[in-house]
Amino acid sequence: MKLSTRVRYAVRALTELARQDHNKYVPLRKLAASQQLSMKYLEQMAVQLKIAGILQSVRGAEGGYRLAKSPSEITIWDIYSVLDVATELVDCRNSNCADGMGECSRTDSCAARELWHDLSTAVKEVLESRTLAQMAQREDQIESLQST
Repeated sequence: MKLSTRVRYAVRALTELARQDHNKYVPLRKLAASQQLSMKYLEQMAVQLKIAGILQSVRGAEGGYRLAKSPSEITIWDIYSVLDVATELVDCRNSNCADGMGECSRTDSCAARELWHDLSTAVKEVLESRTLAQMAQREDQIESLQST
């Protein structure tokens, strides 16, 4: 399984925002530089995350982005579900077994379909169980361990 680059980069950037003062807006340029991300790529993700209510933005000299909610209220699943196209690892309705004709004719008798569904459910549960607050706390721990 491979998570999209968009999700991985967004989790990094939003974890950084979760580590900041929640009342201040962080310029996207600063966030891109600290996370070594393309400004243009980050801008595209930020727009989608703002529309979804995960980010807020303000223009001007003191402008930038901040989290729209507390980091403890934003799960990694929230980010994933905004930025990744598929919420199922395997979509049997549009898979190769469907021969381009809609849902696969083996849906009711396919053990593999059950496996893919269970795997998708497990991934979703893990992503729902992690918040940006937890990610920020873990970043702080890692940073502290590296400085000793």
